[in-house]
Amino acid sequence: MNKNQSAKSIFKFLYSLVIVALHTGAFYYVLFNVYNKMLAAPLDSGGYLMVVLYCAGVVGFFKIMGALKVGYNRQFNIILSHIISLCVLNVVAYLQLSLIHRSFLPLYPVFFMTVIQIVISVIWTVIVFKLNKSFASAIDMLLIYGDKKAEELVYKILEREDQYKICETIQYLPETYTSGSNFDDVKQKILNYKAVIIYRIPSNVRNDFLKFCYENDIEVYLPPRISDVIIRGAKELDQFDSPLVICKNCSLTDSQKFFKRLCDIIISVVGIILSSPIMIAIAFAIKIYDGGPVLFKQKRVTLNEKVFEIYKFRSMIINAEKDDRVIPATENDPRITPVGNVIRKLRLDELPQLFNILKGDMSFVGPRPERVEHHESYTKLIPEFPFRTKVKAGLTGYAQVMGKYNTTAYDKLLLDLIYIQKFSFFLDVRLILLTVKIIFMKESTEGFKINNNKEKNNEKSN
Repeated sequence: MNKNQSAKSIFKFLYSLVIVALHTGAFYYVLFNVYNKMLAAPLDSGGYLMVVLYCAGVVGFFKIMGALKVGYNRQFNIILSHIISLCVLNVVAYLQLSLIHRSFLPLYPVFFMTVIQIVISVIWTVIVFKLNKSFASAIDMLLIYGDKKAEELVYKILEREDQYKICETIQYLPETYTSGSNFDDVKQKILNYKAVIIYRIPSNVRNDFLKFCYENDIEVYLPPRISDVIIRGAKELDQFDSPLVICKNCSLTDSQKFFKRLCDIIISVVGIILSSPIMIAIAFAIKIYDGGPVLFKQKRVTLNEKVFEIYKFRSMIINAEKDDRVIPATENDPRITPVGNVIRKLRLDELPQLFNILKGDMSFVGPRPERVEHHESYTKLIPEFPFRTKVKAGLTGYAQVMGKYNTTAYDKLLLDLIYIQKFSFFLDVRLILLTVKIIFMKESTEGFKINNNKEKNNEKSN
């Protein structure tokens, strides 16, 4: 680790320490100076335990939401993560105190505490981002690519020019690969950079570059192959003196399926009850606007490629897809109604899928269900695409949170496979919380760009 990286690490640690201490201090003050005077039995040592638990909660929620990733996430992303984390955490703390009191306490102290904490987070984050510029400098990178050009990846990296800078590119084709001068020339170029991007080159070449970079402490960025993602979910077998890993290649265990289904039923029932006033208002607005049907139904693919009918609030004009032709949504699509524009931005058009979850067609978290036509066309181009259906389709999912609305089919497959291989209930909780955040992030609600459709249809499997 060079001096600049060490300085950045120390800076991020101090930032995290100060912001956690400020929020914990705010809770300490409100607990002992306000709520403790209201409790029937004031807290003594138990109050300090609550402060410790609150501090742990701040750290935990901030880690889940990415609220401490200064220099990695954007400024608005960080602030939004703070706001959501603090709101959830303070609701939990208020309910704990109310249980101790055995009746609901006044809300105003925790409300004002939350407002003050949000103000502190905003001010502190803005200051830290300005200070971080003096430590942060874009990483000079070398891009090595194979027979497929990397314009799409380069474009994405250029969006974060504050972090990454591609200074040079080298095309390395299979027929040019030898262990002689050509490879040595590339190695010499690699030594001039702090990081290297290896983009879709043959496995034997990639392995040689990886080992060389590992030997010289050079960071490597590379898109994973499907086999890489499958291996990531492997478990170590330590019964022999030779390292061995097991790729079980199954979806979820029976116990995981049972508890996941139980959680889906509970969450969907509670969600339907709580959101029923909103759903009624949306249905009324859609009906008033053009008198058409309230719900939009469409054939989608779920577990084991089973076809089901998904429910959504209709956000487009009647007969938006004439003659059953598939017409993907685009940015500023004229077919989207004014009501539809609002509910799509806030993801409220997805609320009727709570009934799909209750029926068992979907889970709350899982790969987003593709329409039948898309699933069939993607499968022709990417034979591994049905791997996504090893688990039930979800209202939200890993690709939904980490990707965008116009993420390519191949990248969706990789992201969903990562979820399947890494599945845990903690991961489901994290994705649910992150879903709340992406509702407010414009880049997550982007529509398909017309010129991107060709790239989608040209995706190839590795």
